[in-house]
Amino acid sequence: MRPVSYLVTNFIEKTMNSKGLSIFITTDGKYLAMDKSYDTIFKFDLAFSDNDFTCKILIKGDGGLVLKDTVNIPWTNGNALREFMEYLRQL
Repeated sequence: MRPVSYLVTNFIEKTMNSKGLSIFITTDGKYLAMDKSYDTIFKFDLAFSDNDFTCKILIKGDGGLVLKDTVNIPWTNGNALREFMEYLRQL
């Protein structure tokens, strides 16, 4: 059985792959979406608990990565989880 966090991390990886980006994980657990030139386009700073998860989304901007959004979603809120997934598709 997979941990519930797999739902989010797997979705991020598949969504970024569909945009032509590859996911790499830093030693401190940050998810980097990089293009073929290894430029970081997105950074996902994830924190998981038994009750919810938090995700800070950083996006490539002038001079580096800038904070785009922060979400905190309870595992029991399916609607918010689906909205988060749609949000990632639209990035």
